[in-house]
Amino acid sequence: MNIIVRDFVRPDPQVIKGFEGIPTGVISDAMGRTGSMAAEIKPVWPRARLVGPALTVRTFPADNLMIHKAVTLAARGDVLVVNSGGYKDTAVFGDLLGYSCKVHGIAGVVIDGASRDAEGMAAIGFPVFARAVLPMGPFKDSPGSINVPVSCGGVAVRPGDIIVADADGVVVVPREEATEVLSKAQGASAKEEQMRERLAKGEYIYDILKLGDVLKGLGVVEK
Repeated sequence: MNIIVRDFVRPDPQVIKGFEGIPTGVISDAMGRTGSMAAEIKPVWPRARLVGPALTVRTFPADNLMIHKAVTLAARGDVLVVNSGGYKDTAVFGDLLGYSCKVHGIAGVVIDGASRDAEGMAAIGFPVFARAVLPMGPFKDSPGSINVPVSCGGVAVRPGDIIVADADGVVVVPREEATEVLSKAQGASAKEEQMRERLAKGEYIYDILKLGDVLKGLGVVEK
C-alpha cells in the first residue's frame, strides 16, 4: 500500500545540533561500528555535509513524483532520505529541485539511487548524497510513500532518525538512541584530541592502545 504520512516526531533540536562537526566515523564507532550506509552512497560534490532528522521517501526507480511531494511537507532542517531501489541508471534528483529544497530550509538529501547536476548542487551549496551521478532525468508518474520506514544503503531508516553525512558517507542514528550516542561520540572526540597530542610528541598508536598485548594474546611470536 502507498501512503503519505504528513508529519512525524522530530528529535530535540539541541541533540541534532550536537552532532554537527562530529565525523561520521566517530558516530559509527559510538554505535558499536554500526549505522553506516553502503560505501557507494557518497556526496555528489566535495566537502558536502549534512545533519538533520529523516523525512523518508519511498519512490519507484526512475521516478521522483514522491520526492516533489515530500519537499512540500518538509520542515526546515529535515533531511530527505529516499529509497529509489538503488537504481543507478536514472537520476531522481537535480539542481532545480535542490534549489527549491534550499529555499525551504531542507538540510540535504540522501538517495539510494542516482542524482544529477553535481556542479549545480555545488554552486548552490546544497548537500546531496547518492549512489551515482548521471545526466538522465526521471519520470513523474508513479506512486510511492512518505514518512514510512525505509531501507537506504542497507540501513533501516525511520522518520525522525538523525542523519549525519560527510566525505566518508552517511550514518543513521536511531531517534530513541540519539542522546546516548551523542554523549558517547562527544567523549570519543575528546579522547581523539588527547591522542593527537600524544602522537604529536612522537608516540605510536600501537603503544597507546597497547596493541602489543593483543598480538601476544593471539599467539603472534616476534623474533
